[in-house]
Amino acid sequence: MTAPPFTPRALAQARAAAEKLARRPVPPSPSAWRGWFDGSATPNPGRLGIGALLLGPGGERIEISRRAGEGSSGDAEYLALIALLETAVETGIRELAAYGDSQVVVQDVLMGEVPGAKGLEAHRARVLALMARLDRVAVRWLPRHRNGDADALSQRAIAA
Repeated sequence: MTAPPFTPRALAQARAAAEKLARRPVPPSPSAWRGWFDGSATPNPGRLGIGALLLGPGGERIEISRRAGEGSSGDAEYLALIALLETAVETGIRELAAYGDSQVVVQDVLMGEVPGAKGLEAHRARVLALMARLDRVAVRWLPRHRNGDADALSQRAIAA
């Protein structure tokens, strides 16, 4: 039996709840890692560069900066989040607060069972599968001017 389609009202309510959650502070935890992600497309669509930065509770620092093929800025943002989460899983990180400046991606991830952004469904499914492998993970939005390190890493990847 298939689930009934979501009504426009249900979609709007889910988006509003996701937007509110995207801006909610993450409670501090002494064992949590923090991560920032950003993706760039030059032009849009075009060459993709992704950047991410992970900072550990003991001062650990992991940088990710690489090309990610071709696509849109939405693809780039999602691929940067995927790279951040894959690295967290591979490193054995159990608790993570991840921050990105893409409202589309952050809200899409936080919308739960409601259908998300068209054309990005496979990326969303990968992110949710990776998040399920961590004990605690929060994805939050932050303004672009507070995401400078991840942006610089994504720009460096495109320039390389």
